[in-house]
Amino acid sequence: MMASLDKIFKFSAAELFVLLEAWFVFFKWDLLISFTQYENWRSEIGDLPASSASITKAKETPPEQVKHIIKLCEIAGRFHFRKMNCLRRCLSQKQMLAKRGFNTRMHIGVSIEEEQLKAHAWLTLQGNVINDSEDVLSRYSELKGANEHTILSALK
Repeated sequence: MMASLDKIFKFSAAELFVLLEAWFVFFKWDLLISFTQYENWRSEIGDLPASSASITKAKETPPEQVKHIIKLCEIAGRFHFRKMNCLRRCLSQKQMLAKRGFNTRMHIGVSIEEEQLKAHAWLTLQGNVINDSEDVLSRYSELKGANEHTILSALK
C-alpha cells in the first residue's frame, strides 16, 4: 500500500489532474456503453472534434504530449473499478486529446483467432498509431463502411 502511495507523490499536480480527469472520463464512457443503447451515445462519438482554437497549438506541440496523455490515461484505466476495454480506452483518450486540440481518428478492426472473431479499437494521429503497438495494423483488418452498430456491439 505504501509503495502505491509513494508513486502518487511522484506525479506533478498537472499529471494528477489528468489522471483524475481520465478516471472520470472512463467512468462516463463505461456508463454510457454499459447501460444505454448505442443510439443514445452514438452521436457523442462524432462530437469529439479538436477545438478550432487549439488546432494551431496541436501542430506546434510535440508528440510527447500526446504520448504522455495516453500513458496517464492507461494508468487511470488500470486502476479503475471496472475493466476498461479498447473501446472505452479509445473513446476516453479521443475525448481527452480532442479537448487539448488533437484531432485523432478511431479505428476498429477484426481478426480470427482460434476460430473466434476478435474485435479491437485503436487511435491514430496523422496516420500514426498512438495508443497501441504499430503491429495492430497487421494483426487486425480494419472495418470500413460496415454497419457501425454491429461493429461497436461486438466490442462491448
